[in-house]
Amino acid sequence: MRDAKSFQVFDLHHHVGSLDIVGGGASGGVTADAEQRIAFMDRYGIAQALLMPSNGYQAPNGIADTRRVNDSVAEYRDRWSDRFPAALATVSPLEGDAALDEIDRCIQVLGMKGIVWHHRFQGCAIDHPRMDALLERVRHHGVPAFIHIIGDSKLESPWKLEVLAERFRDVQFVALDAFSSPDFAHWMPHIARRHPNILFDTGVMVTVSHMIERFVREAGAHRLLLGTDFYSSPKLFSVPFPLLEILASDLTDTDCAEILGGNARRLLGLA
Repeated sequence: MRDAKSFQVFDLHHHVGSLDIVGGGASGGVTADAEQRIAFMDRYGIAQALLMPSNGYQAPNGIADTRRVNDSVAEYRDRWSDRFPAALATVSPLEGDAALDEIDRCIQVLGMKGIVWHHRFQGCAIDHPRMDALLERVRHHGVPAFIHIIGDSKLESPWKLEVLAERFRDVQFVALDAFSSPDFAHWMPHIARRHPNILFDTGVMVTVSHMIERFVREAGAHRLLLGTDFYSSPKLFSVPFPLLEILASDLTDTDCAEILGGNARRLLGLA
């Protein structure tokens, strides 16, 4: 198997905060969280990662809580910028016009590289009518829209992302968790052919019937991004399966270099 360290691996999918809506971050605070995260990265040869909020945060104060979460992710990025050179912000489609102002603040003041949504946590579907105004603002800033399409949520069904990609053809979308079921894995090459403005990440990639070589043959390595779906808590896995699978695959070294870092750095303006 190839050595990860020879590819300057960039992990596109790291959440800061708990997956559990009633939980917190890793015990011991942000320093302990960073130590745990960096140890995981070092163990598997991951050079850098993109940070994004966990959308399971509590929000009794609405947009004020979202601002707090975005600020904390930006601070995390800045404290360990050599390992986390970029971060994403989030807003809820249900936060009204305040979400538009928060997109402006996150891009212009916090220097975030894009906006991420996890609609099953945010209580609405990917194609909710409110997404139009939010994506108009994303388009204005020229940053990517990162949208989860986890396999067990009808709110995040891939066809709903296709609706947005068709409506906003000049917005760059990233489908997170795109290979999170065998059915999705067979579906993704077809979506890629129909929608050139969607890229696909490997978060929650299943261990069987993930069809990664087929996707590259049919859609190209330039459409694929390594993501592991690391959360502060709880621990979801011990081994970053997508990384090891790509390193052990029949893909060429050139394709691996694109998937394991080149594509993500170009997308985020870090190349």
